[in-house]
Amino acid sequence: MAHSTRSSLIALCVALSACGGSSNNTNDGAATRSDSSSSGDSAAALDLTGRWRNACTPNGQGGGFSLDFEFTRSNWSLDYVTYSDPSCATRAVTVHIEGPYEIGAASAAVPGAYEASFRFTRKTVTAHNEGAVAFLSSAAACPGPFTVGTARDISATGCGGLGQQPISQCGQDFDLVSVSGDALRFGQRPADNNLCAVDRRPSALATVASQRVR
Repeated sequence: MAHSTRSSLIALCVALSACGGSSNNTNDGAATRSDSSSSGDSAAALDLTGRWRNACTPNGQGGGFSLDFEFTRSNWSLDYVTYSDPSCATRAVTVHIEGPYEIGAASAAVPGAYEASFRFTRKTVTAHNEGAVAFLSSAAACPGPFTVGTARDISATGCGGLGQQPISQCGQDFDLVSVSGDALRFGQRPADNNLCAVDRRPSALATVASQRVR
C-alpha cells in the first residue's frame, strides 16, 4: 500500500470522528424530543437546502479530503472523501452518512448560529482502490468484507478504525450551524468528538466552512 494512501486514510480515521460518532454515549427518544424545538421561524431564518462543498483540503500527510453535503428541507447527507494525493485527484475512501435534521432556536452563546440536531439513519464506507480495501480490512472494529467500488453498510456495526460508532450507540449529533452568505459552518468539535448528548453541544463555530454550489 502506497505511503500517500495510508497517510490519507490515517488522517481520515481522525477527521471522520468529527462527522458522526466517536462516542460510546447512548441517546434515547427523550433526548431527541427535548431538542426538537424547531420552528417555522428557525427554518425560514436558516435555509440549508442545496449542496455544499469544501475545497480540496490537503491533510499535511501527503493526501487530502473533501466534504460534500446535501440538504433537503428535512434530510441531510454527507460524503466525506479522502484522497491519496494533496490535489484530490485519486479517491481512497468515502464515508457516507445520512438522516433527518432539525433546526432549533437561535444560539444564546454564538451570535448568528442556531442549535440543530443531525440524526443518523444510515452510514456506509466505500473503498476506491485495493490499498483502501487492505486498510479497511485491517482497521479495528470495521467488519468487512470490502471490495473496490462497493458501499459497505456500517450502520449497525460501526467502524472503530474510522471513528464511526454504531447508530445504536450514537444516533445523532447535537450541533451548531450557521450560514453567512454562501458559507456553511458547524460547531467546533470537542477534543473527544462527542456531540451525542445535548450538553455536549459546541459553544463556538468551527473555522472550516463549506461553500454553496447549488
